[in-house]
Amino acid sequence: MTALWRKYSFVILFVVTALCFSLFLVFTNTADSQVEYAEVTVSEGDTLWSYAEKYAEHTAMTPENFIEWVSENNDLSSHIIVTGDTLRLPVKKDAFRYSDDTIHLASDNE
Repeated sequence: MTALWRKYSFVILFVVTALCFSLFLVFTNTADSQVEYAEVTVSEGDTLWSYAEKYAEHTAMTPENFIEWVSENNDLSSHIIVTGDTLRLPVKKDAFRYSDDTIHLASDNE
């Protein structure tokens, strides 16, 4: 057994290290990916297209891709949304931190 360990110790340590690092990446990425997305409650008159246009500067998606992403990730059977629904958008939560019509002070960034 010690001869085997001496001969292949580098390979065994490399495989174990790679496996641990892979597991670490898998679990940290999946936990953070759900938290990053903002949620919005649909108001009367809102459409997926209006959300795509409103948050276009916060995503690199085309409006069509934005709508498709929202439909798939919110299990929508069609592109019709109903007032009161809660939708997860492909926009970081920071985009909702401030609205466009308020004044922000430097001390607000805490």
